[in-house]
Amino acid sequence: MSLVSLYFLIFLAVFTLVYYLLPGKVQWVWLLIAGLAFYVLCSYGLIIVPVLDAVIVYFFGKYFETNKRKLLMLIELILLFGILLLFKYAGRIGSGWSGFLTGFGFGQIASYAVPIGLSYFTIMAVAYSVDVFRGTIQAEKNFAKLLLFLTFFPVMTQGPILRYDEVSKQLIAYHKFSYQNLTFGIQRILWGFFKKLVISERLALVSMAITEGWGKSSYTGIWVIASFFAFSFRLYMDFSGCIDIVIGTAEILGIRLPENFNHSYMSKSIPEFWRRWHITLGTWLKDYVMYSITMSRPAKQFTKKAGKKIGRKAAATIVTCIGILFVWLVYALWHDISAIFLVSGAFYAAIIILGTVFDPLIKKFRKRFSALVESVPYKVFMTVRTLLLSTIGAYFVFMPTVKDGAQYLATIFKMPTGAIMQMAEGSSSILEASFLGLDLPDMIILILCFILWIVVSRLDAKKDVRVRLKDMNIVWRWIILLVLVMAVVLFGKYGGFDTGSFVYQAF
Repeated sequence: MSLVSLYFLIFLAVFTLVYYLLPGKVQWVWLLIAGLAFYVLCSYGLIIVPVLDAVIVYFFGKYFETNKRKLLMLIELILLFGILLLFKYAGRIGSGWSGFLTGFGFGQIASYAVPIGLSYFTIMAVAYSVDVFRGTIQAEKNFAKLLLFLTFFPVMTQGPILRYDEVSKQLIAYHKFSYQNLTFGIQRILWGFFKKLVISERLALVSMAITEGWGKSSYTGIWVIASFFAFSFRLYMDFSGCIDIVIGTAEILGIRLPENFNHSYMSKSIPEFWRRWHITLGTWLKDYVMYSITMSRPAKQFTKKAGKKIGRKAAATIVTCIGILFVWLVYALWHDISAIFLVSGAFYAAIIILGTVFDPLIKKFRKRFSALVESVPYKVFMTVRTLLLSTIGAYFVFMPTVKDGAQYLATIFKMPTGAIMQMAEGSSSILEASFLGLDLPDMIILILCFILWIVVSRLDAKKDVRVRLKDMNIVWRWIILLVLVMAVVLFGKYGGFDTGSFVYQAF
């Protein structure tokens, strides 16, 4: 059941109505039932996977309250990540997980063999266990409440990644109906629909027009660069659009979830970009990977001993760089065990490590040329540079292999071939080729909607757009909302290709 489907809207409407009619003490029970039902609808019998994770962390958590043995923590991590690897990568072992199911007569559910949100609820379970082990939170004594945390239905598709101490009280608390929560939540959902169905799906057509069968395509040069940006912005619109729907859904229920994006393309450096992009994953990697390495006993001992020879700052920088390498290694493996994601992770790691090593020189430059650094042209240059680097890093993950990615990248420098405007094979006209798979009306819609997204993003960066709408005259407010609804209904891409899932839903 996709979050952009009519079925989901019906599910949400019925669930919300019952949710607010129930007594406060049992609201969370209904929330748990909804989560389990949603999961069954999306992944059939594989509801056993998050339930099994909940069982593991529940019993280990109770034990860690009184006995904090590292060996048992290691065993628990092996169990949790073992389940993740089994379901996520079994298809690459032997005849494959899908083939295994088909062989036993379950071919119908073979395509659902990987539970939705598998990586998300796994690392949420890991975070809970580590926090209990560290003593930063108390172990949950009610198994049903812990299961609710891992199966809260909006976040199952693509996050955000929740922390138990941030949401546990909200999930079980009584929430009175709030008109503002309802309207703000619906507006956030509507904006997510707009980004996904109107913008992202058109950008998908643009990127596919160039890259599908790229070895045969006559698109080269500037068109390849265009595909990079189409990939990057498509991913952003798709992923952030889903998060808007998720956060809006939770807001209708009176539950505040952490933001996962903060106007990422306004960043002026790659580290800043990753503090604004997939924020909850970034903070998870920092707290549970980076700090586990840099604050470990071996790291402290190395810093102390090496500091006597090369200086404490240099030794600390080496430890930090090692931590960065592990962070991006985990980032790559979390997405997929493939060379493509390893290259993407290595690309970002190299940039951040270089920035860390040369940080003293960068600070001196910023101090000496402070007027230049604060100027508008320099800030624009830094923003564009970051956009280019983040786009290159994102582009590689869409390639079948590293070799394909390198060859495709090389086509930027090829001379134009074929007809004027480098018409791709299969295009019916030069005009169609010039619009990269879109007809003229679709191209105009994409450009206008993209401009609208930029304007709204700039306004939202200063003040929540929904608050701005609330303060508007009621007539103008409803005109704006109705126009947005009509844009989604009339211009949303619903057919011709798969709009039923999101890019990150596979994780």
